[in-house]
Amino acid sequence: MDGAVTPDWPRPTVDQAVRRHAAERPDEVAVVGPAASLTWAQLDAAADRAAAVIAATGGAGSRVAWLGANDIGYPATLLGAWRQRSALVGLNWRLPDRDLAACCAETAVTHIFTSTAFAGRAEAIAGPGVHIEVVDQTTAGMWPGRAAAAPLEPAADDVAMVFFTSGSTGPPKAVPLERLAMEIGATTPVVHGFQPDSRLLIVPPVFHLAGAYWVQYGLLYGSRQVYLADAAPKSIVAAMAGQRITHAVLVPTLIRALIDQLKIEPTPLPELRHVAYGASPIPPPTLREALEVLGCEMCQVYGMTEAGGVVTYLPPEDHRTDGAHTGRLASAGRPTVGVELQVRDLVTGQVVPPGTSGELWFRTPFMAKGYLGRPAETAKVFVDGWLNSRDVGHLDADGYVYVEGRSDEMIITGGENVHPLEVESALCELPDVAEAAVVGLPDRTWGQRVCAAIVRREDRLTEEAVLAHCRAELAGYKVPRTVVFLDGLPKTASGKISRSALVDLLSRQEPR
Repeated sequence: MDGAVTPDWPRPTVDQAVRRHAAERPDEVAVVGPAASLTWAQLDAAADRAAAVIAATGGAGSRVAWLGANDIGYPATLLGAWRQRSALVGLNWRLPDRDLAACCAETAVTHIFTSTAFAGRAEAIAGPGVHIEVVDQTTAGMWPGRAAAAPLEPAADDVAMVFFTSGSTGPPKAVPLERLAMEIGATTPVVHGFQPDSRLLIVPPVFHLAGAYWVQYGLLYGSRQVYLADAAPKSIVAAMAGQRITHAVLVPTLIRALIDQLKIEPTPLPELRHVAYGASPIPPPTLREALEVLGCEMCQVYGMTEAGGVVTYLPPEDHRTDGAHTGRLASAGRPTVGVELQVRDLVTGQVVPPGTSGELWFRTPFMAKGYLGRPAETAKVFVDGWLNSRDVGHLDADGYVYVEGRSDEMIITGGENVHPLEVESALCELPDVAEAAVVGLPDRTWGQRVCAAIVRREDRLTEEAVLAHCRAELAGYKVPRTVVFLDGLPKTASGKISRSALVDLLSRQEPR
């Protein structure tokens, strides 16, 4: 933890920016939650008092967990931790208490900051000696009477945040990110046009990278942040309209639900200027519909927890539904500034030319250095300064990357490789398919068989219609051998489809 701020740090840092906003625009609203809001001056003061709590109960190097839904206590806790050279640990409150307790133990949590709604759970998961701080978010002043603590200068290699991977394909793993990396990541958001008059809707959970970064974007650029704890489509529309939201980031499943909600109850959203999406691929038909219904700019961001931020970006100008380059809508864009990308052969590890599929490897200025306490897994994923995304894809001649799926999700049936994403894209072309996920299930004859799980819009969609469509669109070995209709698909907290949970669910339904 030794060191000091170096000249090559982004200026201002996130914390310095908040100080500046508090001095220049003290009475402007900075953050809005379900029950209260804070001005920039109030947020700055609350962060100082949060830092004082940490200084008095642990000091520099503490691991401070936030347990709670998206709310205004989060940015105050984040800034307070950073002002004491401490790390903020994101806890997925949707997990059962035993799993949260394990997360706290794995990351050596020393403090749990929580809301009144989660105070009981904080007591249940805290280990011996862990300080619990209940944040009253119903009033404008947090921690009244607490004197501010002197802020500490950060070091580049301070652990600033610890995130757990989404767990879409296996158990979540803790990923520490250093302070300089987080600052660089916050200053290179493929700027979505953030301005002091922008209003950001924070929908992704703040315990994941996307939600946390959007908080930091708002703090850095001085944009108002509106924290949404309820990600139901009606709540999103109400917040967009009522809070005059200009910018939002959503996962594709929520974009689909938002489109459906706006068709049921048309609601003008004249202030909405920009919607970013990511976390998982979006079916091209859904994207075209979103551009029409939302009527705003859209961009795609592709990244992962281990990469520490956004690695590729498809800008609004590439979101055209006509012209010579409409195929780019199926891409994840091109690498962002400072990011290097290689496509490597799955077997030999050699770099392959454009047009050839392989594993996507990245090198970024803000990536993690490994998993916490998992040296064997770190050695497999972080190699010679490069990160193995474990995503399969290819580059085109113009440098656009097309993600085809996860290497560990590939289905091998009768010796042929099937990428679930390709089959899912074909399924989503059917208008009566609301959502679809494709996985491989064990098969005595073929090794694995392609299984499609579908959420229908209308019950009239039949297995026969699904298979007929797939036979017309896909090679024979890619056509699902099993089609299952479900009321919903299992998802992680970040909105990704949990394929491991889906395989478990479908396996339990298999005849024995």
